[in-house]
Amino acid sequence: MEKWQDRTESQKMEHIRQTFQNHEMPVDSFSDSIMKRIGDEGMEKRASRKNGNKFLKKSLVAASAAAVLGAGIIGSGFVSPVMAETLKQIPVVGSIFKGIDDKGLNAAEEKGLSTAPNQSVTHDGVTLKVTDAYYDGSRLAFAIEREGIDNDKMMAEMIIEPIEFDPSLTEQHAKVTMNQSEKGLLGSAEVKLPNGKKLESQMSSFGDVEGKKNAILYDYRNLNNIEALGDEFELSISVPVTQIAEPFVIKVPVKKVTEGIIKLDLNQTKEAEEFSYTITKLELTPATSRLQLSEEGKAPTVKEKDGYTTSEMFYEIVDELGNAFSSGGSFNLPAIVYPLVDKDFIPFAQTPKTITVKPFTYSIDENHKALRDEEGKQVKHYYPELEQTIQVEQK
Repeated sequence: MEKWQDRTESQKMEHIRQTFQNHEMPVDSFSDSIMKRIGDEGMEKRASRKNGNKFLKKSLVAASAAAVLGAGIIGSGFVSPVMAETLKQIPVVGSIFKGIDDKGLNAAEEKGLSTAPNQSVTHDGVTLKVTDAYYDGSRLAFAIEREGIDNDKMMAEMIIEPIEFDPSLTEQHAKVTMNQSEKGLLGSAEVKLPNGKKLESQMSSFGDVEGKKNAILYDYRNLNNIEALGDEFELSISVPVTQIAEPFVIKVPVKKVTEGIIKLDLNQTKEAEEFSYTITKLELTPATSRLQLSEEGKAPTVKEKDGYTTSEMFYEIVDELGNAFSSGGSFNLPAIVYPLVDKDFIPFAQTPKTITVKPFTYSIDENHKALRDEEGKQVKHYYPELEQTIQVEQK
């Protein structure tokens, strides 16, 4: 940690935040506490799975406080255990989006807003097929089905090789490779736009879909460089596969969802003491809600329990009916402000008339782990003086 002494605390935290937003693993000098946090959460999720909860197993390289994805459609009380196990051995039938624990993609599939490209590529006896796709200008998700490999796993284990921190460099990348011990496991996809540029997103995740053998889901949220795209275009998706030298490059036609989309350009500011934030954009789609804002000044703090400090600012959005969704993430950093905040939320089932933005912070310890109450919930501190309401349905 001594290698950070030449940087201010704000610079350290901003570098960590940007590293995760760009899907790079942090360098050796500041990775210990965050990797411990990842490990702690991984243990919690594995324990939850043993108790019956189903999670999408996300790659550490691509994970970033994205939505937890995954659910089972096999093994319910309607079929015997033997039949359920037999069904799990056959390729996926029907939409992979249907039945997973993601309200956005479920809603899109139910409304007929997702597409079934069914584009495939085969190398060395392995076939990858893009079975489902969804795109609304803010979120891109697609599912891939694998044939030719009999393995319960789809996602390759990612090996992270930390690098020594060099303060003279503005960007540093930890080397990430796939464990090649098994054949036919998939790594992180590279998505290219028609102009040849790589798709840019603030958050992305990928991983096995629980209960659906030979299926993997890739999810990209808060897209940045898609403004010039039309409503229909072709993406190039390149997926590396273990023990196969040539990457699988699949050309996928994409049709943009245009119904049920609300985009508002805003300039709403609220301030209290030394902190202020300005809401600049709100976007509501069938599969996601997106809020963009900027922060200025000094982040507010509260009197904390011994051994704890105040986290960075998070935001909750609440409609007029009381439906509330939070932007809290896995990596709670100390109280600093950011010139640009781009948050993704669960979509509202119905278009709200108003949305109230409620800023809040967590109480976190030195390892950035949030304090929890007697019920196991993270302790939040709200700031009513900073709340502001967006008029979605114009009067």
